[in-house]
Amino acid sequence: MGVVCDLQNKFHDELTLYINGGCLSRRDLLISISFPAVPFTLNSQKIIKKYQKFQNLILENTCLPLKINFEMYAGKNRHVLQMQKYLNSYLSDDLLGAFVHGSLGTYEEIDYSDFDGLVILKDEVFYSRRRLVKVARRLSQARKIMLDLDPLQHHGWFVLTEADLRYYCNAYFDVELFNYSKSLLNIKKSELNLHLRDSTKETYQALENMVNAIIREVEDKQISNMYQLKSLLSGFMLLPALYVQIRDGRGINKKQSFMASKKDFDSVAWRIMDEVSDIRPLWRYELSETKRKLLNHPFFLSRYVMKTYGVRIPKQILERLTPDFYSRMSNLAFLMKKKLEENRVHQYRIKA
Repeated sequence: MGVVCDLQNKFHDELTLYINGGCLSRRDLLISISFPAVPFTLNSQKIIKKYQKFQNLILENTCLPLKINFEMYAGKNRHVLQMQKYLNSYLSDDLLGAFVHGSLGTYEEIDYSDFDGLVILKDEVFYSRRRLVKVARRLSQARKIMLDLDPLQHHGWFVLTEADLRYYCNAYFDVELFNYSKSLLNIKKSELNLHLRDSTKETYQALENMVNAIIREVEDKQISNMYQLKSLLSGFMLLPALYVQIRDGRGINKKQSFMASKKDFDSVAWRIMDEVSDIRPLWRYELSETKRKLLNHPFFLSRYVMKTYGVRIPKQILERLTPDFYSRMSNLAFLMKKKLEENRVHQYRIKA
């Protein structure tokens, strides 16, 4: 089954890139500067072929069947309501599901919040290049709504397919998160049926990749604007959820993960997680209307400007970002990885 898992993971990586801009290579990025629609057409057949190869090998009867219930969004956030209207107007026939999760999904948004959105594409979308291109372009355009909420947003859509539900990888979007997500589609059916496969390896790899990225960013000392800072802090605050998911073998809400993982570390090492969390209430920055319009554009050039130049870090936040602050972030990330490695060795010896 490892071959199928590898195919699914590689397909996911490329599908996510494709839906969030159409670009799969540096050449695509260069083309998109002048012709942003072209990469969607150029890469459509490649995506379809990888989808067909992966889904033809699925053996859902080897996986655990699960029924997931969900609720409709009932909040008042204008960006979520705008997204609801957009998806139901232009994509309701193409999506099996669309959800908002994170703080918007639990009605706990703050100034730090970004738009965490998940879409599940129907199988039939991949039967036609024209239809796939249309769906991908419309979803990519919808990112304007996300960026209007938060121009610093460092990710786009999370993307699943109907085929993924028949061979579900919990590392990509943990099933527990559906309990804290709200549907954006006006549909009568409020449940999903899926078949859950073992994804322990991918979950551990996700943690390892996140830890390595955090250590690399801290050591490179390249954090020079608010976009880069938010990317680093958001990744760091995701570590407890990944840690608990691997430790306990089941997912957990991000908010609950802090208390659930805190007990495994001494107070001195853990203090940096609290300090990072304390930055969120201070999250304020100013953008002129002209700059906001430029940075709200979802395509490559405006995102490059944001990543490279971005928004200046305010003094009240900057004064907290000492070398010691970054060093302790790196240390806690490393300790999480080390504890899970030790636990894995211990479990292996018990089985042996």
